Amino acid sequence: MADLQPFDDDLAPERVALAQALRDLFRGLEISERRYAVRRSYDSSTVSRFLNGKRLASWTFVLNLLHDVAEKRGTVPTAETTEMLRALHMAAAKAGRSPVHKVQLLEQKLARADEEARRTAQRERWLEDTLQDREHRIRDLQMRQRELETALAEGASYGGYGDGTDEELARLRAEVAALQEELERTREHHRAAEERCELLERQLAEAEGRGRLPDTAGTPDVARTDERAPASGEPAGVDLRNAHFNGDVYFHSDAWAVDEDFVDAVTVRVGRGGRFSGNGLLLDAGTVVTTAGAVLYPDSAVGSLTVTTAGGHRVAAVLAECLPAWESADRYQWGFPNLALLKLADPVDGPFHVPDPGVKVAPGSRLLVSGYGLGGARRWERHSCVLQLQGRTGDWLRVEGELVDGLTGAPAFHSASGALAGLVSARLMEGQGGLLTPVAALRGLTSLRGLLAPRPG
Repeated sequence: MADLQPFDDDLAPERVALAQALRDLFRGLEISERRYAVRRSYDSSTVSRFLNGKRLASWTFVLNLLHDVAEKRGTVPTAETTEMLRALHMAAAKAGRSPVHKVQLLEQKLARADEEARRTAQRERWLEDTLQDREHRIRDLQMRQRELETALAEGASYGGYGDGTDEELARLRAEVAALQEELERTREHHRAAEERCELLERQLAEAEGRGRLPDTAGTPDVARTDERAPASGEPAGVDLRNAHFNGDVYFHSDAWAVDEDFVDAVTVRVGRGGRFSGNGLLLDAGTVVTTAGAVLYPDSAVGSLTVTTAGGHRVAAVLAECLPAWESADRYQWGFPNLALLKLADPVDGPFHVPDPGVKVAPGSRLLVSGYGLGGARRWERHSCVLQLQGRTGDWLRVEGELVDGLTGAPAFHSASGALAGLVSARLMEGQGGLLTPVAALRGLTSLRGLLAPRPG
């Protein structure tokens, strides 16, 4: 482990605590990271990132390492050590805000619920077997008791054969009653554990965007986001074998290369009349693009607008352009592309994103959204999700995933290339899908034509 570097200063304390525990465990193996990577079919750079805390280790990796160290020492993992690592892993996953961390947290919760379901099922089977054995013994004693009574009635003698039968029957009946009560409680516990597993499975499917996030550890055939960029200059993780549809080139790689911190930084909150009204994309120090619905309403005039950056800086804004164009304060034309462009009164700090309106993504691709939406407690809070592009509906892009109320206006970025795919424009009532305005529609905003000018070369 001599090649491990000190933890980064900006690393979350929960991530540091988990990584330090993994380092302490790994020392017990007394082998190199590369040798362990080969043993477990991991990528050596992935193992290094797990131990450096730069990437959250999967719960499977943590368990494998724990059992490998125990095997080296000729012992078995204790329940206390397993629970300690589980608590550290859950804390590190909760500290992360990305969909990947959400998936890992749900996977660990599901593993724990499954373990509880299997344990209660085993206890249920033992209780059923024990109860059946006690009932057989009761029937046997009752049969002997009847035989004794018959023999005594006929004047025969059993030589004290029936001594203690009544006491034994009373004891067994009391034991059966207690077993039946415990069995009913255990069955209810088992049913609750199975229901929790089913709930977590549904939540996990939603978090994965109806398609499992790739765990590149141990799968060397998947394009890795932690490798160096190809010599061609393409971004790391991009599958260079692009798909062609009607002459258009689409990104279709399913690797995870999007910079989640960048997505958070360029997604802003739009406010109208002092209240949150939607999300938006920070294009440069003075420009935000959002949806028309975030700034215009059919029943009221345009009110005061504000934009709040990810860092909490709030600045006044004015509506510079809207598509479709509005005719008056009480009459708006709703329809494609549902875009509004805001100009900020004061410049704000970046990073900024100048989208390429020529970039397209293929059906089946995954898109990352990280904005503000309405949470379970009906409060506005940070919400990230992975959407899956299903295809087109007219001019709109149709997506499926965990879209909550309020995410309109949030930019959606392609997971494999990091390219802007579009802006969330509408959601279905059940919250499992919606529509995006594709990035190419930004060409219609005349105020952006300078930003969207063709790039040299």
